[in-house]
Amino acid sequence: MEKHSHIIPALISAVIPGLGQIVKGQVVKGLLIIILGVTISFLLFWTIIFPILFWAWNVYDAYTSDSEKRFVNDTSKRANA
Repeated sequence: MEKHSHIIPALISAVIPGLGQIVKGQVVKGLLIIILGVTISFLLFWTIIFPILFWAWNVYDAYTSDSEKRFVNDTSKRANA
């Protein structure tokens, strides 16, 4: 029966890391895991996810932007004139 008492905290920790430890009464350990998880998530967002999103926006903008296309056409017309 003791294994069953570990299933619920493990499932809770799978959803919110550290919360399972708090449920088991290990409050300090659970709070440290939560703080570490939030910190790592924040750093991961700014070092990996944000640059990828910025790159994707850059590609999308280059594809959809019409003003640059006009500028290139205007320049080519001036060169041929």
